[in-house]
Amino acid sequence: MKLISGFKMALFGLWSNRTRVLSSTIGVIIGMFAVIVLSAIAIGVKDSLMKQMGNLGAEQILVMPGRALDTANGQKDLLSGLTSIPSTLTYEDAKAVEDVPNVKEVIPELETINVIQHDDKKVQSALIGTSHHYNRVQHAKLAEGRFFTQEEQESKAKVIVLGSNISNALLGKQEIPEENVESISENQQSIWKKLLNFLTGDAVAAEEPSLLGKTVTIQDTPYEVVGILAPNATLGTSTDNNVMIPIETALETTNMKNLTKMIVEASSMEVVDEVDATVFSAIKENHSEIDFSVVKQDQMLGALGKVTSILQVMLVGITVIALLISGTGIMNVMVMSVRERTREIGIRKALGATTFEIMIQFFFETLLLCFIGGVIGIGLGYAFIEIWNNNIDLFALVLPVWAVKLALYTTLASGCLFGIYPALKAALMNPSKALRFE
Repeated sequence: MKLISGFKMALFGLWSNRTRVLSSTIGVIIGMFAVIVLSAIAIGVKDSLMKQMGNLGAEQILVMPGRALDTANGQKDLLSGLTSIPSTLTYEDAKAVEDVPNVKEVIPELETINVIQHDDKKVQSALIGTSHHYNRVQHAKLAEGRFFTQEEQESKAKVIVLGSNISNALLGKQEIPEENVESISENQQSIWKKLLNFLTGDAVAAEEPSLLGKTVTIQDTPYEVVGILAPNATLGTSTDNNVMIPIETALETTNMKNLTKMIVEASSMEVVDEVDATVFSAIKENHSEIDFSVVKQDQMLGALGKVTSILQVMLVGITVIALLISGTGIMNVMVMSVRERTREIGIRKALGATTFEIMIQFFFETLLLCFIGGVIGIGLGYAFIEIWNNNIDLFALVLPVWAVKLALYTTLASGCLFGIYPALKAALMNPSKALRFE
């Protein structure tokens, strides 16, 4: 009963000082908001990167220029990066890898920067010479048309697939400027007329402009647009600002002769280790020194896992600091509250309130302050996450249930820790001195 009575007195005390309660919880609100948002960012980034890396498939191997040094246990030390040397990977290396047993597909990539032109529009883009299986391996979906075929690749056909941003830029698609608001309203007023025409069969379908089947020019060389990729803006890699042409065509029409990288797809997961070693040996025969790296998917995911683990450790540190600052602030506020309510404490003790009842009241007040601030902070953090996910496509923020529980538990733990001192200070107060306090 004393606990229930102390809880009721704590609620009454907080309600009697609503302004002070609001100001004292600001620190907790900000701290919990930061914890929730940072947790969602860290987990969202991890999930986004893991998903992108996982899309390559566990049976795929990445061959990159530069040397990734080995750690003491023989693993690739990808966190330290690759040695900074120019690429010496060639299309002949890719051809040699194709002959390796249990290799299903080799996707070479030759990347350079070029200016692509259509009519009077010029756009700078990343030009990628690659295989006809590129869209399957990279999970690049087509919005229009098709990807170039094996026959077009072997015949060095002048065909091209455009990323969505490049296509839009060449078509001159832009956001409607603010000064044209009046024209927008006029168009909106004609919606009912367009709907009526559609229902009566008088409407003529307006076709969206497209570059499909049109000709674009790169370094005075014309290319036929056979496909346009769907937008896929993601954290890390994106094809929106790329254009793809057959690898043989790229080698013939550009100054680039060395590959940026190649993706090797094994026939099954069971032979990945064997293919990894055989691919390394096949490429090594064409090189005088080891100036390339062959990395399996699990090694890349392992390195990525270490990076995200570092982010999570940083998050824990930020959480602890935020809670310490907000908890210290609430403790100071409660100490001042005890001082301001000295006569009230003296009167309650004179009327028979025990030391335990006084202590429980102020302890519960501190606990409730932290809990209220934590709930508000979590609510604001959740609202921020919803706004982000509904308006920003870069990557999704992910808020797991355990993060919310952890935030609430740490808030209550902070309230318990920082509520002890002001509660004891109030409980141990001498009633006679408290009554004479001015």
